[in-house]
Amino acid sequence: VGRDEDMRALRAAVRQARVTSILGPGGLGKTRLAHLLGREADQPVVHFVELVGVASPDDVVGEVGSALGVRDSVSGRRVLTAEQRHDVRARIAQVLDRAPALLILDNCEHVVGAVADLVAYLVATCSRLRVVTTTRAPLAIAAERVFPLGQLREAAAVDLFCQRASAARPGVVLVEDAVRRVVRRLDGLPLAIELAAAKVRVMSV
Repeated sequence: VGRDEDMRALRAAVRQARVTSILGPGGLGKTRLAHLLGREADQPVVHFVELVGVASPDDVVGEVGSALGVRDSVSGRRVLTAEQRHDVRARIAQVLDRAPALLILDNCEHVVGAVADLVAYLVATCSRLRVVTTTRAPLAIAAERVFPLGQLREAAAVDLFCQRASAARPGVVLVEDAVRRVVRRLDGLPLAIELAAAKVRVMSV
């Protein structure tokens, strides 16, 4: 809701840059935007890799390799040696270089250095690859274009609240002035708005 303009700008950014980082604080909807981008991508091959569960920078290559189906070709262990990481990284590049591909890496901020190293290697190795990351901190590599995602505009925030509230409690009475006060207090953050809207099951706006 309210992201049509952002989607158009994001698609244009991905066409122009090898690496695009959707940047912003938690709750803005970066992951949803990335999923939508993947579903409508120009590339015939799209890989979406969730990194939120990766605890150590050393595990980034293994996690991406596992998502692309190359992880277990080297080792069944979770922790890879430096030599194995280099081998898996090369195999990832081989997979991604078979056809024009879009690689989406979600929630990178806690392992941003390792992601930056991997992405820099992949875009240097795979000429037809595009990479999109969602993160709270940029990768700071030469190929990167930062796409700062802003909060929802008030009209869109009100629309989102009303949609989610009506879904949570059909027929609920929503006083627009009260809804506007709520979404302003929530700084236009989509996740916060959705969580607040669900509360209409047990309380008034």
